[in-house]
Amino acid sequence: MTDGPFFGPRRRFRDRELRDVFPTPLEIAERAYELFLSDGRRLSEAEYWRRAEDDLLERAARRATSR
Repeated sequence: MTDGPFFGPRRRFRDRELRDVFPTPLEIAERAYELFLSDGRRLSEAEYWRRAEDDLLERAARRATSR
């Protein structure tokens, strides 16, 4: 099978490629802390974590699709 479910060629990622694309928990924690400080510490820790995770995963998706 050469075509994936979204009309494109299927790509297989190796473990190393995935590590290079997706954020680590440490990167998410660092981004959450940056958001926490820049936002004036108004939200809960969980909300900052979610926002950081969304931000970094969006960046990872853009990097993965641009390859």
